[in-house]
Parts: sequence; C-alpha cells; structure tokens
Amino acid sequence: TLACRTQAKADAAAAACMEYAASSSDAGPATGKAGFYAGRRAGGVAVGAECDLSSLASVRAFAESVKGKPLDILSLNAGLSLNVGEKGEQFTADNFELTVGTNHLGHFLLYNLLRPTLAKGVNPRLVVTASGVHDPASEGGKQGGPDKWASMGEFAGLEAGKGFSMVDGGQYDPDKAYKDSKLCNMLFMAEAARREEGTITANAFSPGLIADPKGFFRNQNPIFAKLFYAISQIAGVGENYDFAGSALAYMAVGPDLAGKTGGWYDALPLGKHSLAKHSASTEAQDVAKQAKLWQLSTKLVGLDK
Repeated sequence: TLACRTQAKADAAAAACMEYAASSSDAGPATGKAGFYAGRRAGGVAVGAECDLSSLASVRAFAESVKGKPLDILSLNAGLSLNVGEKGEQFTADNFELTVGTNHLGHFLLYNLLRPTLAKGVNPRLVVTASGVHDPASEGGKQGGPDKWASMGEFAGLEAGKGFSMVDGGQYDPDKAYKDSKLCNMLFMAEAARREEGTITANAFSPGLIADPKGFFRNQNPIFAKLFYAISQIAGVGENYDFAGSALAYMAVGPDLAGKTGGWYDALPLGKHSLAKHSASTEAQDVAKQAKLWQLSTKLVGLDK
C-alpha cells in the first residue's frame, strides 16, 4: 500500500510503480542507468491510499482502512520542508506546527495504530526516513549557525500542548523546525527500537541530498531552489531518485539488515551513492529525551485516553 497526502497522488505513485514493474528494463527510471535495478524482485502489487499526515483524523481513517491486512514493513517516508524565508508558522488540522506535526506526530500516530498488526508480520521492520540535518555536527545540520541547529531543549513547546510553534518553545523558524522534526524522527526511532526489541526492528536512514525544486524543495523560493539544485548536481554532492529509492528498498528488505535495530544509515560522502551505518547526533542518543518525546507525543495525538 502506498499512502500519500491525497488519493490522486497515491494512485499516480502506485501506477508509476506498476508501470516500471511491468517493464523488462533494469535501468533506473530516473537516471536511465543500465543495470541499476538488476537485482530487483518480481511480483507485488502497488495500491494507492489517502493518508494526510497533517490530519490525525486522516491518519486514523487510513489505519482503519488497512486494519487486519498483513503488514511486514512500515516505511515512514513522508517529509515536509517549508520555505526558510517564512516569518509566520502554519498549523495542522489539529493545531500543531505544520512541519513537526506532519513529519513527526503524524508518523508517530500512524506507527502506534499499526503497531499491533506490524508485530504479527514476518520479520517486521519499521523504517524511518530522517536526515543528516538532525545533527548540528553535519554539513547540513550546522548551516545557519547555532540558533538554527536541531535541539529539543527541554521540550517547552510540546509541554505547552497544541498551538506550539517550536518544540523547544522558542521563536518560530522554519529551517530549525525542519531540523527539529528530523531529530524527532531519530529520537522516535531509537525509542521504538528499545520498546520493540525482539519483536520489531526499527532503523532510520537518509537518502542523501535531493534538492529537486519540483519535489522536496518545492516550497522554497523558486530561483533559489533551481540554483541550489543545479549547484548540488554540478558539485557532485546531490543524489538522484534511483539511489534514494534503492536505499529505501535496502532498508525495507535488505537481508543483511535482518535482526538489526536502532541504527542510523546515512548517504555519506554526499553524492557518492553510498549508504552506511553512522553514529547519530549526541542528542539523538539521549535515552531520557527519547522517552520524553514518546511520552509527550502520546499525549498530543490522544493515545493516552
């Protein structure tokens, strides 16, 4: 099942998957590079479904629609990055800051609703798409200076409840909000791995930098987005969709990840089509913060009732 923000987007994505699956080509659909998918597996059917992560009602409706169906792998792959020049925050249908509400809280609720079914799967896996920007020591994470670095602080924003602008309770900043949401992904993954030890494996990964002005960078200033994308490709630090897709497939079904949990796999060096296990940021490894985020998230999405 391919869950997307709208049914139309989900159906289009499913149709694209089935079209490629029906072809005899082993070339990557994005780059046309021969042999890219030489090891792909036959079989499978892609079906689209609506699941808007910025709406808890939509998440609950989707979870109910797939209730009882077999589930071996849950990939939480959605990601929203707003225009870094925005001054005012936007909110989800449930009055959460839009970036963290979508990238973390929507995923958190979806996982918890599907967890009983996933636990019954065959070698069940949870795969979370995060980003190197969760780490202030990374090239992307340190951009903008200390005020824009990912940090949960003391969770003052989440502690205050709905209507929060930033996780740490600070002044709204869309760049930091995205980095914070990726740190939330990492803390969530680590806590899930600990809670599900021996039942469900949980790992996080980054597909690398894909600054597509029509994709991930669609909310940025159009001129900036086009220039940044061109520069990243010319400089050889940008990735492509073929690599990103194969990285996700590896995390989901790669046999050498069987039984491995709590790992962070990043596409480093940038642009070199390489995925390997790395150390998460110092804050992402904070066990107390992992547990605290889980507790606060449970309350915010209404799972404590």
